[in-house]
Amino acid sequence: MAICITPPSVLAVDLDMIKKNMVIDGDHMDDVVKGWATGVISKLEHELDQCLMAQTWRVTLDAFAPEIALPHPVLDIVSVKYFDPDGAEHLLPASGYRVRASRYASALVPGRGARWPATLDDTDVVTIDVQCGYGTTSEATPDNVRLYILAKLVEQFDPITRTERDTVQSAFIDRLLDACKGYA
Repeated sequence: MAICITPPSVLAVDLDMIKKNMVIDGDHMDDVVKGWATGVISKLEHELDQCLMAQTWRVTLDAFAPEIALPHPVLDIVSVKYFDPDGAEHLLPASGYRVRASRYASALVPGRGARWPATLDDTDVVTIDVQCGYGTTSEATPDNVRLYILAKLVEQFDPITRTERDTVQSAFIDRLLDACKGYA
């Protein structure tokens, strides 16, 4: 089970860039724009199965698995804790694990030459806190993802585009994410 314990503190696209793209002057709509942007970004992260801005997730398991799927992309492993067969909690040293990352997925595996320690035969005995995302600023967001977010926001706000949702333009917008998806 994976749950976000610290959500991102910044948007994947800078608010000023969003407002410029949507031709919004002043700050009177900032809360609305942030709300829509957060919604579009949340849907996008779910669709891609990736985190955009730095956020912390907790992965909880009943035992160590040979390869443990993590939220992607991984920025840092904050901690790996487990209960041994006697019920004592331990912090696994960084030498005991490593991150195996591919373009679309990240996993935790034992460190080189290491094996996972034995755990208590119970539920929720392994807890991994992981910081993931592309970075801590909106500049870290991949260009095609940034463009997608900007286009989706215009599509949501601009009444003219609402009647043209199935046009070539909206098909192009939806295809911007293809390069970021894993098709396993």
